[in-house]
Amino acid sequence: MGEAENLLERIQKLTGWASVTQPAIVEDTSDWTRIQRGDLLRLGGRDFLVKGNQHETRFGIEDQPKYWVFNAVDMITGEQKIIKTVFHEDFHVHVGVFKIHCYRSPEKEARVLDITSGDTRFMRGYTVSDKKGNQVRVIDFIKGYSLFWHVHNIKKSHAQYFNEDLPGILHKIAGSIEAIGFLHKHGTCHGDIRNDHIIVEENTGIYKWIDFDLNQNVSDYDVWSIGNIINYAVGKGITSFQQIIQKSYFPDSVKNSLCSDDASAFFEYRIMNLKKLYPYIPPMLSDILLHFTRKPRAFYASIDQLMEEYRQMLDSEFA
Repeated sequence: MGEAENLLERIQKLTGWASVTQPAIVEDTSDWTRIQRGDLLRLGGRDFLVKGNQHETRFGIEDQPKYWVFNAVDMITGEQKIIKTVFHEDFHVHVGVFKIHCYRSPEKEARVLDITSGDTRFMRGYTVSDKKGNQVRVIDFIKGYSLFWHVHNIKKSHAQYFNEDLPGILHKIAGSIEAIGFLHKHGTCHGDIRNDHIIVEENTGIYKWIDFDLNQNVSDYDVWSIGNIINYAVGKGITSFQQIIQKSYFPDSVKNSLCSDDASAFFEYRIMNLKKLYPYIPPMLSDILLHFTRKPRAFYASIDQLMEEYRQMLDSEFA
């Protein structure tokens, strides 16, 4: 059997595809729009078979594919990998009255991979330059669910969830906040903190941060974003004003008590002051959430300050 036949046999074995054709060898990923399913990416002397594009699922729907990110398989080990090619974009987001410039930086993500190498709180991977010098990230696939789906899939009432599941989740989130503090101490940030950028690893239950290629020029962006993670966990999902108004089991007195000051600074349609809905939320946890409202009485100046109060809250209310 010749080399070409051996390659096709190996591809079929790794993928189970019914039919396999001779793959194109891609060594220059500059034009990632031309990379297709079945191509071989040759990076650093190693071949990765492209199986398709990576998708992000948020809010219960499947978003558009990330066309510059590929699901692939290592042709030697058979391990599943995520291949992130170079893509530059910039846009603005609003936090309250502030307009923040965000931009993608493959170089920054490459640095994070170096800084966090061997740290189980982060995705694992390495950076390799392709034939044209593009910094391509080769990421280990993490088997598990995002925090978004982990919480969403718990089919219990909020009260039962609060007592049985939330304490463990909040303790795990403490490790995730500390991991962000670790990045800050090394002069960098996450840059895109979201509930679907924490993966709960299936076999270990470890919370792992993913996706670090977004950057801003605002050091507090990570801190404010952590508020959304805590809010999602405590609320057992996204809690919007419209959603609560439509729920018959919330009395009119609760609905009428809601006001714009109860909203999230990031997303004004979401309720951050969750204690109005669930009075059993203890005071220290509620106070942390109130730091992330549209008009907070106080705000966190650093991730360390947030972590200090968060630890005190856990020790006092969820020991």
